Amino acid sequence: MKYQIRETYTAKRGKVPEYLESLKVVIGFMKAGGIPNHTLCVDISGDLDTVYHEWEVDSLDDYFGFERGLYVDPDAQTQQLIDHVNDITLSGKREIFEILDTD
Repeated sequence: MKYQIRETYTAKRGKVPEYLESLKVVIGFMKAGGIPNHTLCVDISGDLDTVYHEWEVDSLDDYFGFERGLYVDPDAQTQQLIDHVNDITLSGKREIFEILDTD
């Protein structure tokens, strides 16, 4: 089974460029953890200051194990990144879709 995960974030007004730079660091962690393909999108209509981050995983258990591992006793640099992202984020949500074979 394969899953698509989409996280939608609303950044503080004018903070999207900072948000994207921080998210690129997070994506680097994810790629190093075996999650290679990512899509980043930003709003051009609808809600302002919205960032979409999508990726695919083969196992939700493996993904959530990886994610939880980032938050267990993070080093000072990782904690600073987490704090910065939290500071410039107004809201966020996660959607998880099962990818169906259409053949």
